[in-house]
Amino acid sequence: MGVWIMSVVGVICLGLLLEIVLPEGQTAKYVKGAFSLLVVFVIAAPLPNLLNKDWKLNIDGYSFEIDEEYINSTYAAFSQNTGEDIEKYLLESGYVCDVKVKLKEGTPAAYAHIDVAVRNFKAQVADAVSENICNLVAQKTGCEKSIVRVTVGT
Repeated sequence: MGVWIMSVVGVICLGLLLEIVLPEGQTAKYVKGAFSLLVVFVIAAPLPNLLNKDWKLNIDGYSFEIDEEYINSTYAAFSQNTGEDIEKYLLESGYVCDVKVKLKEGTPAAYAHIDVAVRNFKAQVADAVSENICNLVAQKTGCEKSIVRVTVGT
């Protein structure tokens, strides 16, 4: 019981110090609210002993596993949506393309490579088209141009 009284006195002293040091404003309101919650916990701490109850939380026997199927489906959806966004972006720039996005294994939203198949261009302008598309895709996704692979066809 003496330890509990010392805890309550300590929290009250800490509250007074906090009131002196903390400036007025929006942040003070939240800090005071969090501190009030702490005071409630300190005051309520001896209640389980007073009620002669065992309040231990036992989580033995529970296990947590990663749902690989969900993660893979999320990555696939992200890849597909990113590819569709890039296709729309390139279409606005005048390029009709098919885009396939491959993500790095085990890393969310990190691109391994982006394959762009451009249609309706002749081989004579393939280098210029490829360079322009690499720049546009890098600008859209924030990735490096070196991971963008472009094929130009008729």
